[in-house]
Amino acid sequence: MNSKILRLLAIPAFLLAIVSCSDSEINSSDIPEISQSIFVVPENLRGEPYKSQYTSSDKFFVKINEKIRISGVYSINGAFISTDDATPYYNSHRWTIDNNEVNTSSSVYYSFDKAGIHEISFETVDHLGDTLVSHAQIYVNTPTTITLQSPANNYNQVDGKNENGIELSWSISGIDPWETSRCIVYASYDRLAVWNSPLGELDCAGSVNLMGELDAEINDQGDPINHSIDNSTIYWSVQADIKNENKVTEHAFSEIFSFSTKLKNNGYSVVEIPVSCKFNQYPEKSILTGAFISSTGDTLFKIRGVNSNTVIRSTLDPGSNIKFVICDTIRKEYGCESTTFDLAASTKNVLDTLFLLDKVKPNMQPAKTELPTASKIQFFILDNGSGVNVSKNQAIINNDTLETKFEDNVLSFANTCKKECNLIITAEDYAHNRVPDVYWKIKVNGSETKIYGPFASSEEDL
Repeated sequence: MNSKILRLLAIPAFLLAIVSCSDSEINSSDIPEISQSIFVVPENLRGEPYKSQYTSSDKFFVKINEKIRISGVYSINGAFISTDDATPYYNSHRWTIDNNEVNTSSSVYYSFDKAGIHEISFETVDHLGDTLVSHAQIYVNTPTTITLQSPANNYNQVDGKNENGIELSWSISGIDPWETSRCIVYASYDRLAVWNSPLGELDCAGSVNLMGELDAEINDQGDPINHSIDNSTIYWSVQADIKNENKVTEHAFSEIFSFSTKLKNNGYSVVEIPVSCKFNQYPEKSILTGAFISSTGDTLFKIRGVNSNTVIRSTLDPGSNIKFVICDTIRKEYGCESTTFDLAASTKNVLDTLFLLDKVKPNMQPAKTELPTASKIQFFILDNGSGVNVSKNQAIINNDTLETKFEDNVLSFANTCKKECNLIITAEDYAHNRVPDVYWKIKVNGSETKIYGPFASSEEDL
């Protein structure tokens, strides 16, 4: 805060005359004292900053790229006054940020794109020509990032007895010199309950050794776990609480990682592969067949007669470069997909979802090429994959869009052509494959209509 005592010259002349004729003395308490302060508030704050929960200071803490309003506020005899009431007390003012003049109004709307300490100053020339200067520092925080390091995400070879403990480690960046930090480690068998399961608080720069047996006896549904075919998966995460000199605390959160215990069996492995025909509107109509194939080409296990949106589970000997192939034998436009993976001994492996993709355009052809003029025109639109998306069907005759009906793979619409017209039909399946970009010609001869095509679309033709 910077202040000054207004000069005696600020008192009107008629008052001076009265005073000069009086025996009374002028006390310093009779002279108004003007001062100024700096406030930093959110950009969208309405009204006077001093009427909010924010306070003036010479040190402020903000986030990088945070939109703020930097305001100069005046006081008379220590009492803040509004921007309008302050007008008679100054001739001009200006702001300087990092030695650059940025504005000549009482407020600056600003954001800092670089972390660190930024210098600001507010300079006022009052109506008597005297200068007030206030300085402040704005501490722009570096964004805090927490990166989980070990065990690696989805690691599945942890000893369930955990006699020596398992180290959970992470790195953290973005703690500025003016900040302090503490970290909280969370862990749970239930992924959805991780952030409700704190293990304890410790120094953010450290790691923690998780002790105790890790094999759970029951699963999330309360059923006993058979550790020869099912392992225990532990989900964990880290929260950092960062506090600045004003005791304001911000929070940063890591991703959620997981690790799993080894199976208690004779060395074989379990693999689970979720399989789905993407965008399939009729998963019950898909019949999938497939196989697990060794690196030497031998068939290890066959899959037959399963629907889409399922999980393929198999118990196999450990090995590397094992291939899994799956095909849709009914919705043939989905074709086949495959994935290759390694299996370590006594591990349960849950792979990412394997999506079968429909990459084939729907077929389109007229139900009849010769028909009575009074009849509706009908086209077959066939798709043996994700299915025809009815909402995308459209028929256009000579630039007029017609009302259509789609039923049992047949698109029907009125024949509005009078003599010779161009017909365009647009359609697509749920996998966003569109019918070929073609057009048809309609020729009407009295009571008979003929349809010719398809023809490749071009602007000249249309």
